Amino acid sequence: MRIGILGTGFGQRHAEIFASFSDVEIVGIVGRDEAKTEEAARALGVPGYTDPNALIEHPDVDAIDVCYPTHIHAPYAIAALNHGRHVFCETPVAYTLKEAEEMAQAAASSGKLMMVALFGRFLSDYKYVHDYVESGRLGQPRIAFANRRTPPIWGDGWDENFILNLMLHDIDYLYWLLGKPLAVRSRGLDEPGKAWHHVFIGLDYADATAVVEGCGIMPLSFPFSTSLRVVCEEGALDLSWHWGGAAPVSEVTLYPQAGEPEVLSIPGYDPYEAECRYFVDSVQGKADPQLLGIETASGSLEVALAANQSLAQGGKRVDV
Repeated sequence: MRIGILGTGFGQRHAEIFASFSDVEIVGIVGRDEAKTEEAARALGVPGYTDPNALIEHPDVDAIDVCYPTHIHAPYAIAALNHGRHVFCETPVAYTLKEAEEMAQAAASSGKLMMVALFGRFLSDYKYVHDYVESGRLGQPRIAFANRRTPPIWGDGWDENFILNLMLHDIDYLYWLLGKPLAVRSRGLDEPGKAWHHVFIGLDYADATAVVEGCGIMPLSFPFSTSLRVVCEEGALDLSWHWGGAAPVSEVTLYPQAGEPEVLSIPGYDPYEAECRYFVDSVQGKADPQLLGIETASGSLEVALAANQSLAQGGKRVDV
């Protein structure tokens, strides 16, 4: 498979991964800064471009990896699909459902895959918890809690996209684990006219309940951290992760209804490599593209946008 990379930020990381696959060839990389693009292209040993159409319209390209900022994902993804390219796109896929629907329509019309890097589904510990719960060994899930906490190190703030930029991975994970909620309610702490700092989202289900917490104002000494707790009929799983300096530190504990708690040993792997490999395998017909398909991504995006609406309305229930 021959792929073109749009973006020299995280796009370079994706390019390095794709270049490591024996069945993938990098045709080129596109960046907006000429000097940075030349440097990235030289490191990869491929041509560098500043015009994305140079790759989108390139006769030797089978797929395009869109690693541009979210607000310009749609036009380039749609252009690539209309030129008969498969598309792999970073998360969030878009900031509006309209753009996501337009990408889905372009994919349907072209007959090509439009897939989204739903990163949370490939984190080894998170995937293990998902698969353990899905196996039914603990009975039905009844309560879930996920959070993501960081010091204020992301520029001037998150503005109206706090939920989509910080919390969407956790929303998507719970969507994967529990399905589509019936409704959402959000409350948060903000600085008027600037940014949201801390948000809680309640997800209502017919037979379960879940909460997502996002915090962007932890002390500077606090490491970027996430956690997940899933309580089922016959036990619970508790996951704690934080950036430990040189490497992440993670622990998953199983709490059975009867017996002693057990700290689980879960093999790790590179989640970015895993999601890129899944895209290639899907294009080659070796994997089910639905796991990362645009329809799947649109489902969790719809929940996140409903949570955004509730937040703006002071916590009003918003049906999904």
